[in-house]
Amino acid sequence: MPATFDWRPLGDRALRLLLSTVFTVAGGMKLAAAEFEISNFERFGYANWFMYAVGIAQMLGAASLWVRGYAAYGALFLATMMAGGAVSHLRAGDPAVMATPALVLLTLLCGLAFTRRGELSTI
Repeated sequence: MPATFDWRPLGDRALRLLLSTVFTVAGGMKLAAAEFEISNFERFGYANWFMYAVGIAQMLGAASLWVRGYAAYGALFLATMMAGGAVSHLRAGDPAVMATPALVLLTLLCGLAFTRRGELSTI
């Protein structure tokens, strides 16, 4: 009987690579004070310092996806941020389609956290 290849570790790594790339780029744009990030945070009614805090948090969250035993926590942390991003768009009166990228990332992050749920403590 031939051995079968287990695709799960490859899929897990690919998803973590995709997500960490997205959040590293997004965090970097906030830290670089890209014009569209500044205007978005102003439109949402947030202080400028908050944009930098979110950028740092996104970069730390992206890195945590690669720390053994903490990827699920990082995914949940970033998922919470994406929920906040989606709500920010809707509160600002943006069309619902503007919240779609955040909701897609939220879904992927929740899926990653679910598949790595064994990392979460049972306090």
